Amino acid sequence: MSFWALGGLINGIASSIFGLFVYLKNPKNPSNRLWVLFASAVAFWSYSYFLWQISTESSQALFWCRSLMLGAIFIPVTFLHFLLVWLEIYQNKKKLLFVSYCISLIAFILNFTPFFVKEVSPILFFKYWPRAGITYLPFLIFWAWLVFYCWYIMFQAMSTSSPAKRNQIKYVLLGAIIGFSGGFTNYPLWYGIKIPPYGNILVSVYVGLMAYAIIKYHLLDIKVALTRAGIFAVVYTIVLGIPFVLGYRYGLWQLATWITVFLASAGPFVFIYLRRRAEDIILKDQRRYQKALRELSKTMTRIRELDKLLKMIVLTVVDTVKVSYAGIYLKDDEYKSYSLKHCYPQKEKSRFQEFVPLDSPLIKLLYQQKRPLMHEEIGSITGLSLDSSLVIPCFMEDDLLGFLVMGSKPNHQIYTADDVLVFETLSYSTSLAIENCRFWKEIEDRQRKARLQEMDTYSYSLAHEIDNPMQIILGQAGLLQKYLLKELTLPQDKQEDLESSFKFILEAASRVSKMVSAIRDFGQASTGKFVPLKIADVIESFKDLFYPQFKAENVIFTREVPEGLGFIRGEKAELMQALVILANNSLHAMKYAKEKKINIKVEQLNQDSIRIAFSDSGYGIKKELLPIIFSPFTTTKASSEGSGMGLYNAKKIIDRHKGKIWAESEGENKGAFFYIELPIAKNITKEELEHIKAKEDDYKKKKMF
Repeated sequence: MSFWALGGLINGIASSIFGLFVYLKNPKNPSNRLWVLFASAVAFWSYSYFLWQISTESSQALFWCRSLMLGAIFIPVTFLHFLLVWLEIYQNKKKLLFVSYCISLIAFILNFTPFFVKEVSPILFFKYWPRAGITYLPFLIFWAWLVFYCWYIMFQAMSTSSPAKRNQIKYVLLGAIIGFSGGFTNYPLWYGIKIPPYGNILVSVYVGLMAYAIIKYHLLDIKVALTRAGIFAVVYTIVLGIPFVLGYRYGLWQLATWITVFLASAGPFVFIYLRRRAEDIILKDQRRYQKALRELSKTMTRIRELDKLLKMIVLTVVDTVKVSYAGIYLKDDEYKSYSLKHCYPQKEKSRFQEFVPLDSPLIKLLYQQKRPLMHEEIGSITGLSLDSSLVIPCFMEDDLLGFLVMGSKPNHQIYTADDVLVFETLSYSTSLAIENCRFWKEIEDRQRKARLQEMDTYSYSLAHEIDNPMQIILGQAGLLQKYLLKELTLPQDKQEDLESSFKFILEAASRVSKMVSAIRDFGQASTGKFVPLKIADVIESFKDLFYPQFKAENVIFTREVPEGLGFIRGEKAELMQALVILANNSLHAMKYAKEKKINIKVEQLNQDSIRIAFSDSGYGIKKELLPIIFSPFTTTKASSEGSGMGLYNAKKIIDRHKGKIWAESEGENKGAFFYIELPIAKNITKEELEHIKAKEDDYKKKKMF
């Protein structure tokens, strides 16, 4: 078997294997099916080439020459068809493709006549080589134009494609240049130009390179691939070239044999050493940030604060990998979505939607693949502008805790397979670190809850102990005022001073008693049992509790509570807690306000509900924050000043009371309104009314002093 026949057989086998391999990767993909059509044309040409080269008669050789031309006719047009679909420009080039198929069909018909392949005759060392007919040259020109046009549209597509897609196109383009150039070396001999078709064997390299590009998203950078190939070629040119020169040129075959053994043994080690040195230079930046990310993976489990962890991950990725942006989402079961926790830089926040629903296509794909996904694999996902990005899921067993979205690398470099491996390691470490933070938060919450319960019990007991002697002070001071002033005979001015002192003592003691009562209401343990309440009593107790702080902060506090409001059903301490949360937020918002005002206005909307309007004169709320202000970890304060859980807890309290709460604001520095609507209590029992009356009588007795 000749070298030329062997080359055709190798090309045919390679084309068949690569075509089948690409098809099996994704049979439903239109571009993959077209790739099979193209590979089949190459395989048909290659097998016919093999059979032509082993032919023993001129008629047989002519038949196989015409057969191989059938494959050659359809190779460029099927390649064009594949490219148009693969590059997603098919709709704009339909007419061109149709004309190309028509011309190819005409050539197909002419191929069986002497006008296309006239005859076979000896040339160089070939016994049977085809001679071109009169119509062959026009087709060859069309064939060459089609090939160059395919290269041209690939060059064009690289300027608008993502880095990964661009890298794929580079491989396909490189393969096309190698393969078509190699195949073109067959045609000079058709016109008597004595240049042997040595490039023919390159066709299998061509098909292999393109198959690799199609089935791989995470490709080796083309610079690295060419560097490796160049080093390999140089090393093994030396390994094989020196012995060949010594043996063939100087006849030193024995010396050549020993040198061959030595160089063949040393060759792999030299290649590995040179390859590593070259890659150290080319991939210097990549290996730097990969090392930084591996260090991050080791250290992040030491962090106990979830917010701090997420910020560190996003900032480290942007600063070390130098990506255009990064954002991290975490699962939020309450809102049945993944919510954006942090992104950097802030100017890129518009790329991200605040919430990604659990049933979105992106989440389904992440659950299905369970690995980092490139932009090409994700496709167009509504709401996420994934410009050349990589999406890295964070799984804990089968639960997707969250995912990291990354922008493009500097100069639109690709994310390599090594990058993806590092990011997979980072995702595992991130999942563990998130669970670790949640574990510590759960422990801290339990400890905090236990401390608060202890403080509540202590404050309730302390208030009780203070209230007992305070009631004695009130009672005794009242008796002194009632009887002593009547018995004493003092000058008018001293009598008035003494009366004023008694009045001041009684007012101060009464104020302390009210505060103690409010503390007792606020600090008593939650029973979980809702009882009929007057909203006026809740607001009065809140005022008694918070008035000293309002006074210290120079806040003008007003309330508008009409008489005759219906009862609500709830827990006084919890409703006071909701008002305390709103008051704390307002105090913070008015920190630098010239005039500090807080107003509570209550009105009965209808027979079924009461509305409380809590307003302040603070810095207001941005409109984009209004829909999410009650979400956990959402705050208008600086990160060091608030946890973002206050309004979330207030909403939970109001939700438990079967009410609703929302915020309104005209914008920055225009204050804020918080509205609470609560249902009016129905079917209040006689025992409940008697209990309410007894509490009111007790309060009136205290107020008498």
